[in-house]
Amino acid sequence: MELTARRPLLAVATLTTAGALALAPITVAPHAPSVSPMRISTDAVQLTDAWSDLAGDTVVSVVTLGAMFLGADSSYPLPSPTIPFAPVITQLVLNQLIYAAQLFTGNGGQIPGEIATHVDAALTLAGEAIGAVPALLGEWLKLPFSAAQVAIEYVTTATNPLLALFQAPAVFLNLALNNQYGLFGQVGPIGFPIIIRNILAKALYTPPPTITLPFKKAASTPKSAAAAIAAPSPAAPSGTASSARTKSAAPTTGSRKASAKAAKAPTAKATNKSGAGTGQGHSKRG
Repeated sequence: MELTARRPLLAVATLTTAGALALAPITVAPHAPSVSPMRISTDAVQLTDAWSDLAGDTVVSVVTLGAMFLGADSSYPLPSPTIPFAPVITQLVLNQLIYAAQLFTGNGGQIPGEIATHVDAALTLAGEAIGAVPALLGEWLKLPFSAAQVAIEYVTTATNPLLALFQAPAVFLNLALNNQYGLFGQVGPIGFPIIIRNILAKALYTPPPTITLPFKKAASTPKSAAAAIAAPSPAAPSGTASSARTKSAAPTTGSRKASAKAAKAPTAKATNKSGAGTGQGHSKRG
């Protein structure tokens, strides 16, 4: 009887406890976040900087390659005139025209020496390029693995791995593309052949000769112009003085003649008078 009476009481107590737990409000103790708001904003800025650095560095690398391709890079210039899309072929064609001009002007003896110089420069360049290819090839093959290792280390050492994981591709691509040995690097798989092309075109360059046509005569100088150049006309003040002296000389001569006539005239008259008197005296005496 006691066991039978206790079972309804236990059932009522169990239901009462379950109802109380169901109706009681659920409260959760506050949990401190693992990443502070300031840290999240800083990571966002770093994420933006990583991708923007990738874009900026890629633009700079492409512009540098373009300048090198067009021959505008002062370190590896192209000869002028040339066609940047085929500078070596252009230089070979121009050399034939230059050799023809040298033959026409009587300078054909220079052609063998120029050809020998071009051949020596091309062979020297080929030897240096072949010697540098193995080392460069090793750097080109090793660079992707080095870039991947740097990106993995960036994620594993970051305080916020999720943001670092999103940022890691930018780190990898920046190294793989814009490194010195990267795809767009100066001595990368694209830049190195351009450097060799520019150096070879410069080695084949031959200065064009100065052509003077044999049937072109120098302009003759007229005799009047030659006389004017040999004996320049006197200056205006000197000419004025000489003309004044010439004009003043004429009156002087005339005045001398007039004075001479005036001096002779009285003498004649006096002679006549004396002669007349003398004659009269003799006549009276006779």
